[in-house]
Amino acid sequence: MEQSNTRIIYIFIDLILPLIIGYILHKKKWMGITTCNLLLKLNIRFIATVLALGSFWLMDINSKFLSILLYGILVCIIPGLLSYPLSRHLKNPRAEGSFLLTGYLSNIGTLVGLCCFVLYGEIGFAYVQAVAIFQNIFTLLFCIPLAGYYKQLSQARSFKASFKPQWRDIFISWNQLALIGVLAGFLLSINHVPRPTIFPVIFDSFVHIGAWIGMLPIGFLLKFSALKFYLRESLMMLPIKFIILPLLTYTVFSLISTDSLFINTMTLIGAAPAAINSIAISQLYKLNTNMATAIFMITTAIFFIIVFPVYYIFIYL
Repeated sequence: MEQSNTRIIYIFIDLILPLIIGYILHKKKWMGITTCNLLLKLNIRFIATVLALGSFWLMDINSKFLSILLYGILVCIIPGLLSYPLSRHLKNPRAEGSFLLTGYLSNIGTLVGLCCFVLYGEIGFAYVQAVAIFQNIFTLLFCIPLAGYYKQLSQARSFKASFKPQWRDIFISWNQLALIGVLAGFLLSINHVPRPTIFPVIFDSFVHIGAWIGMLPIGFLLKFSALKFYLRESLMMLPIKFIILPLLTYTVFSLISTDSLFINTMTLIGAAPAAINSIAISQLYKLNTNMATAIFMITTAIFFIIVFPVYYIFIYL
C-alpha cells in the first residue's frame, strides 16, 4: 500500500503538476508557442531516444516478448482502422489526421501503467510497459509518417495545388530519431551486454525529466473551449476505445491463457483512453490540435468516471 501511495504521488508530481503549470503559463502568457514546440521536439527526439534505448536494454528477448510485440501492434492497428470510416465526415485533412491519431494511439504507458500498478503491483506495471514500448515503435514507424502525410495534404489544398506526396519527407524525419535508441537497446539486450551500475539512476531520472518536458507543453495546449466544438468526434471514439477493443481483447486472451492477472491487465490496456502523444504530434505537424485535445480530455474523463470503476467492480466483485 505504501509503495502504491508513493507511485500516486509521483504521478501527481510528474504528470498532473506539469499539466497545471503548462496551462498557467499559457493563460499568463509567460511562455510562447515557439518554446512549446521546442519542448515537444526535445522530448520526442532526445528524451524518447534515451528511454527507448534503456527500455529495450532492460527487456529479455524471448517468446513472450514476441507475443507482447504482436499485441502491442494490434492494440494500435485495430482502433486506428475502426476510426477510418468515422473520419469520412471530416473534409479537412488537418482534422482527419488528428482524429486518426487519437484512434491509433492510447494512453497505455502512463495512465494504464499506474492503474495496473495499484491493482497488481510490479508485474502488472511491467506488462503494461512492455506493450507501451511497442506502441512507441508503432508511433515512430507509422503515426509520425501519417501525420506528415496529412500535413502535406493540407498544404496542397491550402495552395490549391495537386497533391504529390513527398514520400522521403513523410517516412524520414528527425522526429523518428528514437528508432536509433530502439535498435541500440535491442542489440545490447540480445548480446547480453551488462548494464553499468549507474544505469538505473540515469534511466529513472530521464523518466521524470521526460514526463515534465512532455506534459508541460500539453498543459500549454489544453483548450477547454474545444470540448463543445468537437464533442461529436469525441463521442464517436468512445465505442472503439471502451467497448469494441476491450471486449475483443478479453475474449482472445481468455482463449489463449489461463492467467487471470495477465488477461485482466491486457483487457485494461485495451480500454485505454486517447494518448497524450496524439496532441504532441498534431501540434508538431500543424494538424487540428484542438480536436486531439478534446478527444483526449473526454476519453480520459470517461475512463476515470466510468470505465475504471466498472473494471474494478468486475475484477473484485
